[in-house]
Amino acid sequence: MLAGILAAPGLLTDTAALGAVALVAYILGRRRRSTPPDDAPLRMELARAQDVAQSLERIARRLHLETAGQLRSTAAFQRRVRQMQQGAAAASWQTLRDQADALLGPTMKLTTTLSLACDELRVQQAQLTSYAGARTDAATGLRNRRAMSEQLAALLTAHAAGRRRLALAMFSPPLPDDQADGACDDYLKAVGRLMEQTVRGLDVVARYSGDEFVVLMPKTPLAGALVFAERLVRQFDEQFRRPLWGGVVEALPDETPDKLLRRAYSALYSARTHDEACIFQHNGAVVRRHQFQLHPAADADLDLYCTALA
Repeated sequence: MLAGILAAPGLLTDTAALGAVALVAYILGRRRRSTPPDDAPLRMELARAQDVAQSLERIARRLHLETAGQLRSTAAFQRRVRQMQQGAAAASWQTLRDQADALLGPTMKLTTTLSLACDELRVQQAQLTSYAGARTDAATGLRNRRAMSEQLAALLTAHAAGRRRLALAMFSPPLPDDQADGACDDYLKAVGRLMEQTVRGLDVVARYSGDEFVVLMPKTPLAGALVFAERLVRQFDEQFRRPLWGGVVEALPDETPDKLLRRAYSALYSARTHDEACIFQHNGAVVRRHQFQLHPAADADLDLYCTALA
C-alpha cells in the first residue's frame, strides 16, 4: 500500500523511502519466520518496526492527499490560461487573478508540508538504520562504509542534475597508545560522537575504515567545507589533545563516487605526512595545504562557516 502511494502520479518520490519500506517488510517477515513468537525482545523490536512503517505510511498519505489537491488546482489554473490564450475568455483577467490567489495558499502549505516531511523521513531513516546492522558500524554506531557509499551515490546523482553542491571531508585521528580491550573502540566512539555534534543536521558522518571517517556535506561549497574542517580540528585538539588530519574536496561535474573518494584520500594522505594537525584540499587539479590557525586569537568559525555557505 505504501509503495503504491509513493509511486502515485505527481508525487515527488524518494527511492530511499521505498527501500526503507522494503527493508521493514523484510525484517518483519524474516523475524516472524526465524524466531519464536513468545520472545519478548522480539515483540518489542517488531512493535518499533511497525511504528516506523506506520509513520512512513502517514507521511506518504499526507503528501499524496496534498499533492493530489495541488494537481487539481494547478490543472484548473492551466485551463483558464489556455482559454485566455485562445481568446475564449479575453475579459476574464480578474477570474485568472482570483484563481492564482486561490492557488497560492495551497502551494505555500504544500511547501511547508514537504519541508516537514523531509525532516520526519530523516528521523524514520535513522530508526531504520538501527535495524539495518549491515549499514551500521558496531564500534561507533555511525554509518559504515556501505551506508556512506549509498548516500554518496544518491547525493552525486542530485549534484549531477545541477540541483545542489556537495563537499566531502575525510579525517583520520591518531590511534591511542592504550590498545587494551575496548579502549580503542571507546576512543573511536568518542571521535565519532564529536563529529556528529559538530556537523549540521543534513550532513552525514560515517566510519570509512579503521581510523578514517568521512563527512558528506550536501549544499556545501569547498570553502564552507574547509571552515567546517577547521572547526572540527580545533575541537578535536581541545578535547583529545591530539592532532587530527583532514582531506577536503568538492564534487566536480559528472564525478563518480570512486573519483571523489580518491581525491579526498589523496588530500588526507598528504595531511598525514605531517606531525601536527593539518588540512589539505584537492580542487581537482592540485593538492595543497589549507592554511589556518589552530589556536586563533578570536574564534569566529561559525560566522565564517555561514558566510562560506552563503
